Amino acid sequence: MPAASSPCAMVSSWKITEVHQSSLRNSRMKKVYLMITVLIALALSACSSVASTPIAIPTISLDNNGSPSNNQSGNPEAVSASAVIVPVNDVQLSFTAVGLVTAVNVKVGDKVTAGETLVTLDTTILEAKVREAEAEVLAADAQIRYLNRLATDPLHYESAAADLARAQALVESAKATLLAQSTLSAPFDGTIISVDIAPAETVVPGQVVIVLGDLSRYQIETTDLSERDVTRVRVGQPANVFIEALNEEFSGAVTDIDRVSSTLGGDVVFKVTIELDQQPQGLLWGMSADVQIETAE
Repeated sequence: MPAASSPCAMVSSWKITEVHQSSLRNSRMKKVYLMITVLIALALSACSSVASTPIAIPTISLDNNGSPSNNQSGNPEAVSASAVIVPVNDVQLSFTAVGLVTAVNVKVGDKVTAGETLVTLDTTILEAKVREAEAEVLAADAQIRYLNRLATDPLHYESAAADLARAQALVESAKATLLAQSTLSAPFDGTIISVDIAPAETVVPGQVVIVLGDLSRYQIETTDLSERDVTRVRVGQPANVFIEALNEEFSGAVTDIDRVSSTLGGDVVFKVTIELDQQPQGLLWGMSADVQIETAE
């Protein structure tokens, strides 16, 4: 029969066991802490690797009013803007009355001279008005002759003479209207850019039927010059114009600044016109350009 353990022995054994278990727990905790430390170190290393290659973030320079600045050159004494090539003279032609087209005398690309007839309308109605006015002249003239034969009161004669003068004026007016409303003529020498009408078609007042341009001389018009930058621009200031299609820069000067603004993408912009010092070969209507206007006083 085994000897009974003494109380002291049991207590000693329990302490040894507790110490052993505590040691095991501490060992496991150390391993856990070690693993956590390694994972944190790996994460920091990865972040450091990513951070070592910064991503470039584009910046946009803003004016004090919050809109993008056009001073792309970085020159504080100049303003820059996009621009377009346009003829010095161009016009959209239309009739002032409803009418039936009887003849279109030009096509796109034709060169015309000032006063040349481009389009004509049917004149039946207008000719009737001329004949009506001429009939009134004849009636007034007959009235005067009648009064002369009667040797009537001079006041009656003067009244009839005034009626005759008015009738003659109506005839001249009707003839002028006939010419103006039935024919479309070139206001200056130029080239036909577009034709938007054909014989037998009906036109209405204000309908653009012909676009005419003088392609012998071009100028530059800005398209996005901001309201902030336009305050620094003056007529006569020198400008440099880079024409992208020609890959060449030309000199010029500001000749006009629009008094009324327009909008571009919600921004307020002003058109500024620049005349080139020379007319380069190869320019075409609508080519793009970049301009830099020297605004130094």
